[in-house]
Amino acid sequence: MANEIAKVTAQIIYSLYNNGDLDKAVLASLRHAVTIKDRRAENVWPIMFSKMAASDISSDPQGRETRQETAIYTALRCFAIYQQGLIQLSYASSNQVNAEDKGQQLFVALADLRKNQDKQAALDRRIQNLLSSTNIDSVAKSVTQLVRILKSADRNLLLDFSQLAQDLFFFQMGYEYSRQVFLKWGRQYYWQSVSTN
Repeated sequence: MANEIAKVTAQIIYSLYNNGDLDKAVLASLRHAVTIKDRRAENVWPIMFSKMAASDISSDPQGRETRQETAIYTALRCFAIYQQGLIQLSYASSNQVNAEDKGQQLFVALADLRKNQDKQAALDRRIQNLLSSTNIDSVAKSVTQLVRILKSADRNLLLDFSQLAQDLFFFQMGYEYSRQVFLKWGRQYYWQSVSTN
């Protein structure tokens, strides 16, 4: 299931990028619509839902979104924020064999940013705030803010937004899963910077 989340997210990103002919209207909608329920997110729905499996799309009578929809939408929003103003695609899987084509997972990239002493304390506070979150809405908000910080610092990274979607999906599976995701992110963020000092 989770690998499907990453695969679908990658397919949607490639569709949005469209070989350099970016769908700017949809990307703008993603940047401005905080959640999938936001009115401005309606521009995203056709491309997003057309790539998803029927089992991943909500059939809830009240219209509540699925974990898959929330995870994929949040990762796409992060991609749209990071891609803004760039010509080259800012996404690549962290599972690529060729190092030149390999993307970084978000918290590995943030660990590199943490090496800057001027940014470390403020970034650590944001990470600690994220790691104390208990619901997907606050996690999505924090992750989005971290992507904005990363974008303002370095615009030449390839980030693995499909892995982010997968992590966000697992986070929503229950307490133990959410703790595993936070442990993974904590390892990536803190170990990277300590190992190079």
